[in-house]
Amino acid sequence: MSRQFGKVLIVNLDDRASRTWQIEDQKCRQFIGGAGLAAYVFQQLAPDPVAPLDPANPFIALTGPLTGTAALLSGRHSFAGRSPQTGFWGEASVGGHWGRELRRAGFDGLAILGRSEEPVYLYLNDGRLEIRNAGHLWGLDTFQTDQALKAELGDKVQTCVIGPAGENLVKFSGLFTDGVHARTAARCGLGALLGSKRVKGIAVRGTGEPPLREPEALKESAKALLADFTGRLKGMSEFGTPGLVGPCESIGDLPINNWRQGRWTEGAKRIGGQELKENYLKKKFFCAGCVVGCGRTVAGVLDPLLQETGGPEYETLGMLGSNCLIDSMPALLRLNELCNRLGLDTIDAGAVVAFAMELKEKGLIGPAELGSIDLDWGNAKAAEELIELIARREGFGDLLADGLEAAAERVGGLAPEYAIQTHNMALPAHDPRAYSSIALGYATSSRGPCHVNAFSHMFERATTFPEIGVEAVLDRFASQGKAEMVVGAQHVMYLWDSLAMCKFNIFGGVRLHLVGQWLEQATGWDVDAAELLEAAERIFNLKRVLNIGWGWSRKDDRLPLRVLTLRTNDGGAGDHLPPFNVMLADYYKIRGWTEEGLPQPETLKRLDLA
Repeated sequence: MSRQFGKVLIVNLDDRASRTWQIEDQKCRQFIGGAGLAAYVFQQLAPDPVAPLDPANPFIALTGPLTGTAALLSGRHSFAGRSPQTGFWGEASVGGHWGRELRRAGFDGLAILGRSEEPVYLYLNDGRLEIRNAGHLWGLDTFQTDQALKAELGDKVQTCVIGPAGENLVKFSGLFTDGVHARTAARCGLGALLGSKRVKGIAVRGTGEPPLREPEALKESAKALLADFTGRLKGMSEFGTPGLVGPCESIGDLPINNWRQGRWTEGAKRIGGQELKENYLKKKFFCAGCVVGCGRTVAGVLDPLLQETGGPEYETLGMLGSNCLIDSMPALLRLNELCNRLGLDTIDAGAVVAFAMELKEKGLIGPAELGSIDLDWGNAKAAEELIELIARREGFGDLLADGLEAAAERVGGLAPEYAIQTHNMALPAHDPRAYSSIALGYATSSRGPCHVNAFSHMFERATTFPEIGVEAVLDRFASQGKAEMVVGAQHVMYLWDSLAMCKFNIFGGVRLHLVGQWLEQATGWDVDAAELLEAAERIFNLKRVLNIGWGWSRKDDRLPLRVLTLRTNDGGAGDHLPPFNVMLADYYKIRGWTEEGLPQPETLKRLDLA
C-alpha cells in the first residue's frame, strides 16, 4: 500500500481559518509533488483568473515525495503562484532545510489565500498552526527577521522570510530561508506575492519524519551510489558554482557589459571560483540531504560582526559582476549580502543595474534621475546605492523596482533595446549565443527565461541522458535535434522540481530508473521511466494551459533581440547566433501544439488534462 503524500495546509488570512487537504493519491502520482503538484493545487484553488496581487492569488509552498529522505540531494522544495513580475506562472525552487522541516512538522505543502490587515507571520509546529502578529518584524531585513524569529521560537525553527523589497512589492523580490546562509527562491517576484498578503514569513518546526514505505531500502540504494557520485561532483564541491565563471567566459557563455561583449578574461579570473576559494571561503554549506556542499560560506561584509553568511553563486557573479563590469570580489560580496538582506533576486538586480548603466552611457538618464550616483560601468558603490533605492522604492529606484520591461517603457526612446528580458524577467547568466538550445529553453520556459527549466546546455557540453535519447554530447551551435533534446530536457527538469531534488545529482549519475526505484521505496508507487516522463509532460502542459489563460501564445515564446542578432565576435562563441525560429517550429510539432503554440485537444486528452 502506498504512503499518501500530499497533505496540504490551506490558510485563509481573511478570516484566519485553516483546513487540511489530503490530495488523492492518483493526483499526486500524476503531478508528483513540488512545482508540478503546485500547478494542480493552483488550478483547484483559483479556477478563475486572478490578478497577481489579488488576495485570491494563492501563495503555494510544496515539497516533493523525496524531500527530506535519503535520496541524494533531496533537500529542496518549491514556491509558486501567479507571478507579480511576469503576470504568468511563477515558481521558484530552493534548497536548504526549510522544506525538510515542513515535512517533519506534518505537512507536505502549504497554500495561503486572502490578505491580512496587519503584518503577520505563520508558525507551524508539529501539525499546529498559529498566525502571529509581525508588526515588530516589518521593515527588518531577512537576516534580522530570521534572528528575531529564532529568539521568539527557538534556534531549531526553520524560517522562510521576505525582506524590505518584498514588503515594498518590488517585482523581483524573493523568498529567503536558512537565515544568514540565504538559500534563495529568487525568481518570479514571489516575495512580492507574500508581501502583498502582509505575511513577513513562515516559521516551521517539526519533530516527526515523513513516513516512508521502505526507508532502509532507500538508504541502501543511495549509499550504493555514493562513492561514484561524490567523485563525479568533486569540482562542484571544491569550487561551487563560482567555479563556472572562468569556463563560461572562455566559451562565450558569460554575460559581459549588458550582453554586448564576448571576452573579459582577466576580470573573470578576479571574480571566479579560484579567487573565492583562496581568499574568502570560510567553509562549505550543505543543504538537507547533501553530500556535495556546493554552497559557499564567507564572512559578513556589511556587518563585520557577522561571522559567516552565504557567498555568491555563479549567477550573482555573472549578473552583478561581469554584466556590470565589476571585477572586485570584495565588492561583489557586499552586493550579494545586500541583495540577500533586502530580499532581492541577484539576477534581476544585476540586470537592472547594467540596464541603468547603459541608459546613462547612451544619455537617456542623468543627474535628474540619478542625483549624485555616479553610475558608470564597473562602479560597485553606485550599484550598491541604486540597489538600496530599488528595495526601498525611492527615486529612480521606484521605477526600476517594477522590472526591466516596465522600466524601459517608462524611460521610452531606445530604452527597450537595452532591457535584456522577456516578460519583464531578466535573462539569467547563460548566453544563447554560446549554446543554441538555451534560446529555445528560455523562450518556452513556463516561468519566463530560466536556465534550469531545461538545463539543456549540459547536454551540449559534457553530459548525456540516454533515457531521453541523448546518447552523445551535442554540437552546441547546431539546430538539428535540438528541439527533441530540449523537450526531453524540460521533462527531466520539471520532474526534478517536482520530486523535489537538486539537478546537480544528474551530474552524479542519477537517472530515471533510479528515481523510479526511490519513489517506490518512498511512496509505494510502481512507476517506470515512461510514466515519469509522461507525468513531466503533463506538468509542463498544465503550466502552459495556465499561461494561455492569462494570454500566452506564440507571440510570447520570444527572446530579446540583442542575443538573437548581435554578434559578440571577440569571445568563445565567435559570431554565432542561435537558429531560434527553426528550432521553435520543430518544437511545436514535437509538443503536439498548434502553430500558435497552443496544446492540441488530443494532446490534452492523452495527458488527462482535457
